[in-house]
Amino acid sequence: MKRWQLKRSKIDIAAMAADLHIQPATAAVLANRNLFSSQKAHAFLSPNPSAFYDALEMKGMEQALDLVTKAIKKCMKIVVYGDYDVDGVMSTCILIHALRHCGADVQYYIPHRQKEGYGLNANAVLHLAEEGTGLLFTCDNGIAALKEISLAKEKGMQVVVLDHHEPAFSVQADESRRDILPQADVVIDPKQQDCTYPFSALCAAGISYKFALLLLHRFGWHNIELEKELLCFAAIATVCDVVDLLEENRALVKLGLQEIANTKNFGLRALLQATQLEGKQITEYHFGFRIGPCINATGRLESAAIAVELFCTKEEARAQEIAQTLVRFNEERKSLTEEAVKRLMAQAEKMQDTQKVFVLYDPDLHESIAGIVAGRIKDKYYHPTILITQSEDGAKGSARSIEGYHIFEALFACRELFTRFGGHAMAAGLSLPKENIAILRERLNQDCTLTAKEMTPVLRIEKILSFAEIHLTLAKQLRCLAPFGKENPSPLFATCHVMVEKIRLVGKEKNIMQMRLLEPDTGYRLAAISFDGLENLREILKNLYPEETCDTMLQQGRLPILLDFVYSIDINSYQGRENVQLVIRDFRVSQQGGNHT
Repeated sequence: MKRWQLKRSKIDIAAMAADLHIQPATAAVLANRNLFSSQKAHAFLSPNPSAFYDALEMKGMEQALDLVTKAIKKCMKIVVYGDYDVDGVMSTCILIHALRHCGADVQYYIPHRQKEGYGLNANAVLHLAEEGTGLLFTCDNGIAALKEISLAKEKGMQVVVLDHHEPAFSVQADESRRDILPQADVVIDPKQQDCTYPFSALCAAGISYKFALLLLHRFGWHNIELEKELLCFAAIATVCDVVDLLEENRALVKLGLQEIANTKNFGLRALLQATQLEGKQITEYHFGFRIGPCINATGRLESAAIAVELFCTKEEARAQEIAQTLVRFNEERKSLTEEAVKRLMAQAEKMQDTQKVFVLYDPDLHESIAGIVAGRIKDKYYHPTILITQSEDGAKGSARSIEGYHIFEALFACRELFTRFGGHAMAAGLSLPKENIAILRERLNQDCTLTAKEMTPVLRIEKILSFAEIHLTLAKQLRCLAPFGKENPSPLFATCHVMVEKIRLVGKEKNIMQMRLLEPDTGYRLAAISFDGLENLREILKNLYPEETCDTMLQQGRLPILLDFVYSIDINSYQGRENVQLVIRDFRVSQQGGNHT
């Protein structure tokens, strides 16, 4: 069951539409995102590099540039210490390319997910010190590595931390918070409380991109092709790290999507070929669900250093070889994930009526897919979900949250139970002794204040439309609002009292519904598709008719009831022809009209 919520705006939509020369439905979407002035609307629809804030406003940026510049000129050995997810890989690649271009003696180090875990670890620090590392540059990690960075300093290294995760904090007597930061030479993280940078939602690759441009320009380089390459890396990470797709993030992704098809980077080109995307119109969907999972798969099943090598190699044949390896790893990852989801769903099913926060334990789970499986369970049951498995030194888990439940703060309140943890509002990682799992489950559920309403997913509807308002012009305008993602979701609309004239079940499992819908009041018909609504429809019909009648209706493909639909508006292209298609997100029996007999 989902809650339908109609967005409300005090803006005169008709006047706004006339002023901007757009459809009223498009104007409604912009108004609902507080983009009602002509200047804001145009900036949103056509983002460009002028949308970027001055990176030197970010706390620590100037000092980091000075430190790195001196290290390069002194020929100090620099090590970029990244992470094994897409953001960590792309941050590492951006920094490696920029540093090498400026003449740095630089290498990268990506921790092994199973053997070392997330972030800096003492053994790695000692190893890097022995190898003569002069400057340690962390990216997408480091903000929580207090002990490890102290060790690096003891060993004589200079340390720059570039991160975007929440710093730990202490609560003062006046209930204000004070950041607890590592004793690095420089910390760059826009989530520091005293950082005045106007936009704190950049991922690590976005911050790395801004640092890289400044470094290149400081050394007198204005290499347009290299800058486009780094832009594509940052755009992919921005989508895959699920940060807010607003302001700078939106500009990064939009501009990156424009450049990626023509990339000169051997690794990116090889991965586009291996994922069968070469020559196609690439969207944020492909970043998030085709390219990103292949990059992630290396860190899950092998070492993410392979992915860094892919994007840094200068050998085309080697790039093609690695790209094929990434695709193969991703297929293995998919198989492991499906098996684990089936197994863990049974655990979650038993908990859903008694636990607000799922804390699940499966010692047989491959720890590399814990985050993916936790996300799938969270989506299915709409409960904050922490999935824990056995690791070499105790237990390790990943957390995925829902709107209104800040998972990092919830874990921080239980920090004494963990050997290490970190993250942000919607996702986190943690390690803890196995015996603390039951305590964690009890504490989180005891402290959880989520209500039943808050634990019901919401479909936020931009506008109620008549089918007469839906056409190709509108569909094309709505496409201009992409890239869609966090804080800029694909717009949803609703139409009430609709007749289903035809249903055709398609797909391997015959569970996808292709439909022809009729709006009786206007006589307009539209094609629609529902990827996950068949069970909902069966349930609706079972509550109204005998079971044999329900089966007959589905076989005949015509329903004698009126339904209300929530949908997004898409364009279906076939044999050179374009037609509007509604992608159904939810439906229910209309409250008025229809024949229920």
